[in-house]
Amino acid sequence: MTGMSLDALPLELLFNLPQHLHSIEDLLSLFSTCRTLFRACSNPNPKIVLRLAADSGRVFFRPHPHLLLAATARQLADWAVEEEHHRYLLEAAIHGGVEKLFELAIDVAGLSMDDIRRLYTYKCDVLNPLNRDLDITAGPASYYGMTVCNDPETALLSWAIYGELFHHSLELAYLPFPRYKPLSSIIRFKWFVYCMPDINSFNYMEFPRDERPQFFTKEADSRSQEYVDRTQQLSMNEAVHGFLSASSWKEELYESPSFQATSQSLHELYVYCAMHAGLKSLELLVPGGVEKLEPELDVIAAGIRTSVHEDGEKELQAGESLADSKAKRLLRLIGDPWLFNAYPTLTDDMNFTLWGTWPGDDDVDPLMRAIRTPPQKESAGPL
Repeated sequence: MTGMSLDALPLELLFNLPQHLHSIEDLLSLFSTCRTLFRACSNPNPKIVLRLAADSGRVFFRPHPHLLLAATARQLADWAVEEEHHRYLLEAAIHGGVEKLFELAIDVAGLSMDDIRRLYTYKCDVLNPLNRDLDITAGPASYYGMTVCNDPETALLSWAIYGELFHHSLELAYLPFPRYKPLSSIIRFKWFVYCMPDINSFNYMEFPRDERPQFFTKEADSRSQEYVDRTQQLSMNEAVHGFLSASSWKEELYESPSFQATSQSLHELYVYCAMHAGLKSLELLVPGGVEKLEPELDVIAAGIRTSVHEDGEKELQAGESLADSKAKRLLRLIGDPWLFNAYPTLTDDMNFTLWGTWPGDDDVDPLMRAIRTPPQKESAGPL
């Protein structure tokens, strides 16, 4: 008796094969076998693809989980702002560090096979060249003093994750006010403290030694050969001053038609929007990136011009710019007591979480207590 070949099975069974695999390479091998399996298995459910990619993360999607998290952070943010309970789950995951945050992303997000191909291309064409440049400029290869960006690739992806995960806040300068309120400043600050862990940050945020996150203390005791940067915010600080600065983006954007079409008084806001555009912000720093993303830059420029003039002229006071007037209005709309700037930046946020620097006379002890305190279920609504 001859055995039945796999491609002879009914299509409804073949469609279900990917969910029983263990890695993305298993999936690639499966649908490369024959035309029947290619038609049935080459485009599985995005949630299955993300799970398989995550299972292969430490081999094919390094640095893990930052690369895959950067690719899914926007979906995670869009899901989180929809309900208070989702915000609670996001905040709780952040307390567990970047690994727990990625576990939540696996539960709520997905990536198609086309997304995986684009991500691989992005890593080769954008991330790898910038990683080399940052390494030479401010990383270990720079031989620049004792303090360097220890892990340039992770720093680059953390920059992108910030732009993707908090895009609702960062896009307010050029998009209409969203249907759902942006994630709170406390959640943003917590992301720095727990997902970019840094011994300096724990000190300035006044964490008692026995209350530092368990994942951080475990890493200190681990004998694993895999390198873990224990001063990630300090590394990012070096990257920001040596490479990821506004001047880097302005230099690339200067010849852009959308930049030239924007009035000089709005150039700073335009650059701010471009440099906080998540994964695309890094793409602007590689050759050809500005030309490729010019349609997106046009949207930013047009949105800034329109929103600043429409919103700003309503309440413009003597000596006040249109951009400042719009910022004041946004602060009132958002109603976030710890949002000191309508247009938050990674640098300003990190100045607080890394050094405890706050731009004002506010008593920040309540904020630091909130950062150290896990979210409470009862404040998040019913399960």
